[in-house]
Amino acid sequence: MVSHRRPARSKREKNCSIRSNRLAALLGAAGAWITPLPAGLAAPGAGPVSGQPTPAAATAVNGTLDPQGPAPRPTAPGGAGRTPGAAGTSRSPAPTAASPPLELELSADSQRYDAQLGRYVATGHVKALLAGGRIMADRIEFDPTSRQLLASGSVRFQRGQQYFQASRLRFNLLEGRGDMDDVYGVLDLDGSQQDLDLTQLPSAPLLPPEPISCSPSLPPLPDWHPFPWSVTAWGGQMYTANFGDTFLFNGQYRPEYLAGVGMQRRILDGGLIAFELDANLLNHRSQSQPGGGFNQEVPFANTPAQNFGDGTLGLGMRFWLQPWLNIYFVQGVSLLTEPSNYEKTFRDTYSTFLNYLAFEVEALFTPRLSAVGRIHHRSGAYGTYNGVSEGSNGYLLGLRYRFGSSAPPRKPPELPPAQGCPGAPPPESNPPTDLASQLDLVTMGPAAGDPAPSNRRSGGTAAANPSPAPGGGTLGQGGSAVTPPAPAAKPTGTVWDRARIQERERARVIAGLNQRVTDVKFQQSLSAERRYGFPSTLSTPDQVNEFGGARPNQLNNLATQGNSQLVKGTISRWRVQARQMAFTTTTITADRMAFSNDPFTPAQSWMDSENVVATLLPNGDTEIRTDRNRLVLDERLPIPITRRTVIKKQQDVDNRWVLGVDEEDRNGRFIGYNIPVRVGEKGTLRIQPQFLTQRAINGNTDSYPLPGQSANAPGVSQPTKAGDLFGLQAVLRRQVLGFNSDATLEMSTFNPDNIANGTRSWGDFSRAVQMPLLGESKWRLFGAYRFRTWNGTLGEQDVYSAYGTSLEQTGLLPTWGKLSGNYLWRTGVGNFQGNDFTTNNLADSWRFSGIASANLNYPLWIGKPAALTASAAYANTGQPVVPGLWLRANVLGTFAYYGNGVNQNTIGLTGGPTLTLGHFVKPFFDYTEITVTGGGTLRQGGSPFSFDRAVDLGTIGIGLSQQIAGPLVFSGGIGYNVDPNSPNYGEITNSYLEFRWQRRSYEIGIFYSPYDGLGGLRVKLNDFNFGGTGLPFVPYSRQVAKPGERGPIPSFGPDPAIGPAQGPINRPF
Repeated sequence: MVSHRRPARSKREKNCSIRSNRLAALLGAAGAWITPLPAGLAAPGAGPVSGQPTPAAATAVNGTLDPQGPAPRPTAPGGAGRTPGAAGTSRSPAPTAASPPLELELSADSQRYDAQLGRYVATGHVKALLAGGRIMADRIEFDPTSRQLLASGSVRFQRGQQYFQASRLRFNLLEGRGDMDDVYGVLDLDGSQQDLDLTQLPSAPLLPPEPISCSPSLPPLPDWHPFPWSVTAWGGQMYTANFGDTFLFNGQYRPEYLAGVGMQRRILDGGLIAFELDANLLNHRSQSQPGGGFNQEVPFANTPAQNFGDGTLGLGMRFWLQPWLNIYFVQGVSLLTEPSNYEKTFRDTYSTFLNYLAFEVEALFTPRLSAVGRIHHRSGAYGTYNGVSEGSNGYLLGLRYRFGSSAPPRKPPELPPAQGCPGAPPPESNPPTDLASQLDLVTMGPAAGDPAPSNRRSGGTAAANPSPAPGGGTLGQGGSAVTPPAPAAKPTGTVWDRARIQERERARVIAGLNQRVTDVKFQQSLSAERRYGFPSTLSTPDQVNEFGGARPNQLNNLATQGNSQLVKGTISRWRVQARQMAFTTTTITADRMAFSNDPFTPAQSWMDSENVVATLLPNGDTEIRTDRNRLVLDERLPIPITRRTVIKKQQDVDNRWVLGVDEEDRNGRFIGYNIPVRVGEKGTLRIQPQFLTQRAINGNTDSYPLPGQSANAPGVSQPTKAGDLFGLQAVLRRQVLGFNSDATLEMSTFNPDNIANGTRSWGDFSRAVQMPLLGESKWRLFGAYRFRTWNGTLGEQDVYSAYGTSLEQTGLLPTWGKLSGNYLWRTGVGNFQGNDFTTNNLADSWRFSGIASANLNYPLWIGKPAALTASAAYANTGQPVVPGLWLRANVLGTFAYYGNGVNQNTIGLTGGPTLTLGHFVKPFFDYTEITVTGGGTLRQGGSPFSFDRAVDLGTIGIGLSQQIAGPLVFSGGIGYNVDPNSPNYGEITNSYLEFRWQRRSYEIGIFYSPYDGLGGLRVKLNDFNFGGTGLPFVPYSRQVAKPGERGPIPSFGPDPAIGPAQGPINRPF
């Protein structure tokens, strides 16, 4: 069915409206760009003379020309009035009443039917509107016989949150496949299913059209440190202290001196971050000194003088805070030529072969010469090396010399600008490479008819691709001769002088870019962690951190249920770029493709993928398989990542292989593999078989009491049996009789003698219920066996068994001016077995309890963020830093009554200020956030159990986040028991340390909690929502065509993507 519409147009504009009741094909993950034209325009039996534009009055209506006279009714191949669909696909359902009308409105400078070639041709500012979407191009051709559609020159598609552009689009409607050249776009996974299905309303209204987005030509990155080799002369002295105390110089020197030489070789240059091999040969010369209480006939007797060698080998990570200043971490191994007398007498166990850890600060005088200070640390890495815990520490001072030359960096994918941009290659320079596309080219032939206008609103390529001029040179716009640019002058000055000039020029160009991005908002993070010391299952409720009292964020509990997954979160909005891309309704393939989560250009993080096959799965997820995949940070640091990635729309990303550490139940390291099992329609069962590697290496275990002893007896060392080497974790989640069930089983052994003490389990059934006067609440039935919980300075406690029921509710408090808050209450009853507080026996009692907690927040002062640009507020953080002073408080009350008549009631108040200063823009100390909290609790009575006994009635907590230099941030916190009546007065209640390299789009952090013994490495990619199309992000240096060659432009002149410095973005966070 074809209908006739004629909106008001200018005289040079022609219109064509097409209405179809069904679609035959949709494009898949890249975007549903083209829908089959209805049979009404399939193959006219007669039409205008080839090359003659259709008059304005001669618009097709139901297959006839009116008013010029009747023409034969067109007939589609395969039958009149039939619209063929894409091969292998079913028809899309007819749109519902809420669906947009599938009507194509086409406008162009010229529209005609070329009878000689049998094509419909529209040229000059072609615009097609369909179902709330828009396609724009310089030229669109359609062959009704082969059902081929070709759009070329500044091709742009936009619908809802999706945007794509290309130099050329070719699509076969019969086969449902096509290809594109010079592709760039924004893919929003949250709205992709809605936006790419033309039978549904788009997720957002159509914005005004914009010119094609062109790749900015940026000066190359400067190389501040071109010398990959270095040699270091060392001298130093050993120090008596634990490793943590060496950072505070909290110890004393001892008469043992070191001298030697070291060599470093950079193996990966990431600009601000570099990875190096680190090797050192040192000589220890010690005098007679006091010994320790171990491994000698007379404890604490003096040890004799000693002379021995020490060789270290490790992998280092260097962070450049400034071109002349860096910090350096080394992880490796250390081998002594003979046992150290100090380590032998001060440690219960010792070894010549231990773990090596170094921390270094280096200051450069010149690009080659520097002074270095290093902490030299040997240890057993928590018993990993022959059961050794501590080793020895020392300080080293050195003089370092750098030399050598760096290998050329790997080139990024060659992705020139699209047609319509300066520097775009001529269309014929990129012919199709696959056989199917070449056959399409034969079928379609070259672009027919008149060439598209050269002076287009979206820009042309004439100036960017000049023609040869007689006698040399080139012809510029208008035919005037242009002399080729002179060769670049030979660089002068030192390495740092040249780099400084290049850095300033690059910053100037970037600051002048019109980013074409607005309303940038941080959404979430995709986080991956490598942990140490965490239990295999985290069971502490998340509400402990939110409602357990006001404290610095650094002192939040790390072992909560919400922190269970090593890989969690998602990226919902990607920018994509490719030289050539082929697609079907469900797949995308490309030889090389780039993805970025950063809304700005140059992107701080993007993925470079080779031989990409992206598949849109039936559940809406996108699976990406590649031959090679790497994450590029700050355009320099490539990190290899998995070749198979599943980008999920909503669920967290799961990880199959697990390398875990559980010191208490599994004696250290273990390997697990997650096996997901579908249970019913919505239920899931995750089974994780485990092999306990550390227990297998040690040959013994001390996690269980001897057979026949009490369940709360301490663990005793015993030889391992075959069943002790295997473990299991199983997690079941499904709906049962209207309840949400969540059950966890932990088994750290299959040895029948230990299985009772090697099993932990817990679970609950919960559902929402409506309570009179209270509204919606959550009702739970719970049960547990050997459940682990933490109770302040009492440490970890076991609930041997528990079962019962509870009712709880959370909500927001009414706002009162600037005061806001939220609340939690819970009440329940159950039977519990656990350690008695006063004895080491098991106590058994019924318990009726309740808790009420309220958080209050009040801003005392709020400043203004820095300018909301890529080089200011968004340089080092995804959320602009807003200076201010906030006051936080928590009121917490509890009651508990036990079956033996004992009760415990408490009421507590905690709170304190949080002060934020700076904007995180300047190179040094431009961001400080400090939180101080304190409080007290009044207690009446006391619990008979250790797991819920109210302790630490007076506490103070301090948290600090401080920019040190550039993107490097230190974050730390510590809590103390300040209750003078407590036996634990003055003891630490929690502690946390973290160094993180923080940028707008990514974050790398190393964290450790000395109190809990938990630590790890964390990598984050940030997800943003934003308006606008952005700029192509793959690094590109614009080139000009010369006779017989193409070469880089030696200077950085005007670029259409560069305008005045970008002003503030519309809305702050």
